[in-house]
Amino acid sequence: MALALLALASVPAAFAVNVDGTVSSGEYSKQTAFDNGNYRLLWEFEGNRVFMAIVAKTPGWVAIGFNPSTVMANADMVFGIVGNQGNAQTSDEWSSGIFGPHAPDVNQGGKSDILSFAGTRTGDTVVFEFSRLLDTGDKFDKAIPTSGRFKIIWAYGPSLQLSAKHTKAGSATIQMEGQK
Repeated sequence: MALALLALASVPAAFAVNVDGTVSSGEYSKQTAFDNGNYRLLWEFEGNRVFMAIVAKTPGWVAIGFNPSTVMANADMVFGIVGNQGNAQTSDEWSSGIFGPHAPDVNQGGKSDILSFAGTRTGDTVVFEFSRLLDTGDKFDKAIPTSGRFKIIWAYGPSLQLSAKHTKAGSATIQMEGQK
C-alpha cells in the first residue's frame, strides 16, 4: 500500500502545465481564439498561479494585456519574443496611456513578476508560455480572477523588436472559467 501511494505521489497531476514552449494535448483546459484563429490564448489555474500560452501566426512578438481602462491605458501587459532558435525573452510592462507608451514595470518602480517562460517557433507559428501569481502585489500588475468576466487586449507584431508596431491587435472580455 505504501509503495502504491509513493508511486502515485511521484506522478504529476493530470493537466499539469509544463512551461516548456509547447502546448500538449490537455495541458490547458481553457482557451479562446482571435483573428480567425491566428492568435490563440490558452490558460490554466494551479493554486495561486495562472499559466498562459499564446499561439500565434507571426514572425514577431506576441502580447497579452490585462484589464485596461480605455484601449491600452492602465493595462498590465506581458510580451513574449521567441527567436528562430527558440531563445525566448519576456517583458512585464504597464501601459500609461490610451495608445501607450508601455514600459517595463522595472523602469517604472515596479518589478518583473513573470515566474517562468519559454517559447518555440516553427515556421510562421510562435508558442509563448508563461506563469505568474494571480495577485502579484505589484502596483503595475492587475489581479487575475479565476472566475467571471475579464477584459483583455491582445496583439502580435511583425518583428522581434518590441518597438515595432503591432500587426494585429484587439480586445475582448473572456470568461475565466473557459468557454461555456
